[in-house]
Amino acid sequence: MSAVTAPLTRPRRALLGLVGVLVVLAAGEVAGRAGIVQQAYLPPSSEVVARATELAGDQLFLEGVGTTLSVWAYGVLLGCAMAVPLGVLFGSVPKVDAAARAVVEFLRPIPSVALIPLAALLLGTGSEMQVTVIAYACVWPVLFNTVYGLGDVDPVAKDTLRAFGFGRLQVLWRVSLPATAPFLAAGVRISAAVALILAVASEILSGFGEGLGTFIAQASQIPDGTTDVLAGTLWAGVLGLGINALLGWGERRLMPWVGARRGA
Repeated sequence: MSAVTAPLTRPRRALLGLVGVLVVLAAGEVAGRAGIVQQAYLPPSSEVVARATELAGDQLFLEGVGTTLSVWAYGVLLGCAMAVPLGVLFGSVPKVDAAARAVVEFLRPIPSVALIPLAALLLGTGSEMQVTVIAYACVWPVLFNTVYGLGDVDPVAKDTLRAFGFGRLQVLWRVSLPATAPFLAAGVRISAAVALILAVASEILSGFGEGLGTFIAQASQIPDGTTDVLAGTLWAGVLGLGINALLGWGERRLMPWVGARRGA
């Protein structure tokens, strides 16, 4: 007989995650101080963390981070605004889903990063290009999670409402959409992470303007700029972790039954 493993509590998961981060930082410190890797390529972790902390007081740097976050937010909102209605349409009307399936399967595998040069050629290297690429990337997780969520709705619940005379739109509003909400929330969290990666990557590729990615790109051109590059990368990771934690908190507040079901 196999023992049943109890699920980890949230504080325990956070503690284990912190331990993992500390192990990585310790490994970077040892590798840099011991000369295993040249400090020009991998500065000690303490210097990177100190530089990242110092950047927290740099007004110009913080304005660049704000620019990156604003582009990220616009792209995520635009992508969700397109994906949710399409997902509801595809998930509710099988004929539409079948008709659009070939186009969707053709566009979905195209890497969003590969579209940055094309988007830059058509739209320039400003925020319009970034928002467009981010929105394109955000569409797919939200779209497919919405379709899968609608397909997972309990048919008995829908049939019950139809038996009481509720129309198709009322069934969609009262049963299908609430049941799809956890799938939609998961899609938004995935899209948010992808969007931040693309926001920073597009700024790195453009190499000028404002933003966290621009700071990293410009630091990489400096002979001793590796510490700044890694400090900017650390900031990007912290932002991603914070965004995911914020969205997870919002999901637990709006849909507490999801967490209870996972714990069970």
